[in-house]
Order: sequence, then structure tokens, then C-alpha cells
Amino acid sequence: MRNYNQCESGLIYNEFSIILIQTFTSAGIEIPLTPETNFFIKKDDDGHFDDQLFTHSDKVINRYRLKGFDICIDIDGNTPVRLWGHVHVRAAVFFNKTVEISYRIIVSPTGRINGTKFCQTDIPFNTDQLIAVAGIVQHVEHWVYNNKKKGQEIDGSLKVVSISNLHIDEESHVHTTTVKIKGVTFDEVQRRYRYFFDKQKQKDLGKSKEFKEFEYGWHNYIFLDIWESIGHDGRIRFDRMREDQVIEHIEQCHKAELVGLMSLYPEEWPYRMDSSFEDICGKNIAIDTDDLVLANENMSLVIGTYGNRGKEAPTDWKKHLARRDRYHVSWPEYLVLVEILLAKKHTINYVLNKYIFNSRQAIKDNSHPESKDGQQGFTIINDKILDMIEQNARLSISLSDVILQLDSVRYLRYMSHKHMYHETSRRLRIDADEQQLKDITERVDKSLTNANNIADLKEANSTKNILLFISIASLFGVLLEGDGEAPVFSMISKEFGVFTAVVLVIITSIGIYFSMKIMIRVIIHYLRIKHSRRKSQ
Repeated sequence: MRNYNQCESGLIYNEFSIILIQTFTSAGIEIPLTPETNFFIKKDDDGHFDDQLFTHSDKVINRYRLKGFDICIDIDGNTPVRLWGHVHVRAAVFFNKTVEISYRIIVSPTGRINGTKFCQTDIPFNTDQLIAVAGIVQHVEHWVYNNKKKGQEIDGSLKVVSISNLHIDEESHVHTTTVKIKGVTFDEVQRRYRYFFDKQKQKDLGKSKEFKEFEYGWHNYIFLDIWESIGHDGRIRFDRMREDQVIEHIEQCHKAELVGLMSLYPEEWPYRMDSSFEDICGKNIAIDTDDLVLANENMSLVIGTYGNRGKEAPTDWKKHLARRDRYHVSWPEYLVLVEILLAKKHTINYVLNKYIFNSRQAIKDNSHPESKDGQQGFTIINDKILDMIEQNARLSISLSDVILQLDSVRYLRYMSHKHMYHETSRRLRIDADEQQLKDITERVDKSLTNANNIADLKEANSTKNILLFISIASLFGVLLEGDGEAPVFSMISKEFGVFTAVVLVIITSIGIYFSMKIMIRVIIHYLRIKHSRRKSQ
């Protein structure tokens, strides 16, 4: 059954922005600004609110415009619909380490804003159709019946997605002319754009598997901006309602629909209980009564009514919104906050995964297949482990610096933005990621401390053995001292015979030999450690 107190008719989306944000971090990030690539990438100093949002002068984000591509999407169903037009591509780079590439599908009635080409649809979208396009990077949970397998399965792909006018090939090299696009999916387009910035794969060519750099995958996030032209099926008319009434109606009477949208769960959303609204969507984090802003770990939704605000508003909103060809969204300030939080979240997870990778690699390189108790054993020589400790320490220092700079809420001008920053951070569960990193760090540090204590005990035991052998050798040296003869040897040979005395001397010589051998090995190991530490410094 449908949720209680819900509208029987759904929402209609006439104009909207779908910003698909691809975030990745790598040790091989390069910004390829060269005369050969200036047709493809340019610095973007206009069309953002960075300088207006913050009071500090430090440049946290470097922005770039990339050459985009054309797309055409056909959606099947009871009401087939088509979206087509040009996808704009932008890049935001944080500290030359973390990159966010945003693929911007902007839909207007004519497919153009101020002469700039964007996208359009043949008919306005409903919620299911919006889910299908917005979830192109998340692979929507769409259940279909597979006739060949004779059973239900999840089909997350859209039926027909065609890409054209693409200027970046499978090797991530850019071309002034278009490249072949047969069989190119949206995932493949994302891969090509990533490795335009991330040169790590090129640096790893020729290296063996064990010497290749750590590589962490990218994260997809969806930013939906629904414009003030939002409509309603049935007898309800938004154009006859005040802006705050429109938002209140959507929030109170379309909870099931919003749950479907925020969970990217199409077609069956009318049967979701409104009790799950708080878990999936969270509360409205906008302060204004005529705005609706929801966020979770997969996406953010902004529904604003700026264009409907009356003449009593001090801001000329219609003039402001006419610049959507530059901003691409109704609320560019919030998009900047989301970008910063995504960069922070991804950087934390990158360091967490690299920390674990370093630790496991060091343990793997320094382990025996078996020990006496059947468990993995560790060598006394801990060069790899020392390198891992150093790498993890440098990572922690670097992460601390990045997080301090990304924690830009300290420098936000306005309380409304600070409120939205904190609430979005909570919905993105960034605190949980930081706590997980802290727990893993403490666990690894504790394990390393235990391993070092065991190594110290082993080395102490070796030292005891050496001292024992030295003591025995010294004792026999004293016993064998004499003026041209060995008194003890002479005494034993007289009492027990020459053969017994010779055997005892041989045993003593063997003991002295092995003690010297162990001593030399310990000295060599010590010198190697000293050399590696000086080299790392």
C-alpha cells in the first residue's frame, strides 16, 4: 500500500542539473597544461564562489575547464523519454593530490542558456526517469526479469546510452579531432578522463607487480539541483503557491518519492514507508523555508525556488539565475562545500587504504611461510617494516596538513554555510571515516610495538649466547695459557690420554667458531640498519 498522507500524483522536473562528481587521489597527479593540450584544458578562474565563501586568501582549489562531449540517453518504460545534448566537464584539484572531475548534465527547455549549448528532453522527467539518468554512474538497483536465465536480476544499466564528439582516446591522449566511440560507456569515459590527470599507470609500466605504486579507485557522487520550474502531476499547481508552501508540500507529501530518489531505487518507491525518510534522506539542512536540501553518502538534492521570489526580495534573482550557463546550478555555494567535503572524505579513505596496504606488504615481505607453531613467522631483519613505518608516518603528517586546510569551515563568512557544512559532513559520515583511520593506526602501531619487543628479545637471546661463547673461549684461553705448552692439555693427557684431550680441544674450537659467526652476523645486520637509516634521512 502507498504511504499515508502522500500525494497520489508525482513531481515533474522541467529544468534541472545533474552534477556527477568523480573523485580520486593518486601519487601520480599531474596537471597537463601544455601548448599541445590548451584546446582541451584551460584554467577556470570564473564561475565559482570560492573567493566569496571564504575569508582567508589561501587557494585551496585549482579549477579547470575540460572539453566535454555529447550524450544521448533513451529511457524505456510506460512513457519512453529521451535526453540529449552536450555534457560540460570541469575539474577541481586539491593540493595536486586529489582531483574531482564533474560531468554536468544541465537540462533547459531549449537545450541552451545564453547561447551556450547544454541538454534537453523531449518531455519533462518524472522521478523514475530522473533516477535512471542520475544513477548512470552508480548503476541503479533496477530489478528486471531475465528470460534466458528465467529469473529476476538487477540491471543497473540504461538501455541506450550513446556518446559522441569525444576528444580523448583509450590511452587518455587528447585529440583536436573526435576519436572512435564504438562501445564506449560512461564508465570508460570516466576512466579516460581520470588518467588524463593520473600518470601513475604510465610510471608503473615496466615495473614488476610488487614494485608498482598503490592505486586507489575513484568515488562517484551525485549532486542534483532541481530548478524553480518544478511541477506537479494532477490537480495541484505549484505556480499558484508561495515558495515556502511548495517546499513544505514536497517535504511533507512526497516523502516516499524522495526516499526513492535519494536511494536511487526506481519504480517501486511509492511503496516505501515514510518512516525511512530520516534514515535515507535526513532532515532538511537548509535554513531558508523556501529551500529543500538533503544529503547522504551517495548524493545531495537541492530544490530551490529562487526564480519564483517576488519583487520584495532585495536580490534580483532572475538576473542572478540567468548566469546558470556559468554556475550550472542554482546554489553554487553549496556545491563548493560538497566538493570540499568529498575531497576530505576521499583523502582520508585513500590514506586509510594505503596505510593498510603498506602494513600488509611489509608483513608479507618479512614473513616465513611457517614457524614452529604453524603460524606465520617473522624475520629478525626488519628493513621493510622500518620503511613501512616511515611511509605511514609521512602519510599521517601529510594527511593532517591536508585536513587542516580542507577544514575550511573555520574561514566561512556566513553562519548558514557553516551550518550546512557541519550537517553535510555528518550525513557523509566523515567523522566515522576519521575514527576508522584512527583505530587502524592504533592497531598497527600496537602490533609494530609488539613485533619490535619480540625482535629485541630475540636479539637479547643472541647476545646472551655470544657472551656465553666468549666466556667459554676466555676460560679455555686462560686454561690453555702457559710457557710454550698448554698446562690443562698436559694434565688431561696424562690422566685420561691424549685422545680425550684432543676431542675436548676440538669441541672448544667448534664452539668458538660458531660464536664468532653469530657475532659477525649481528654486526653486519647492525651496520645495514645504520646505513638504511642514514640513507632515508
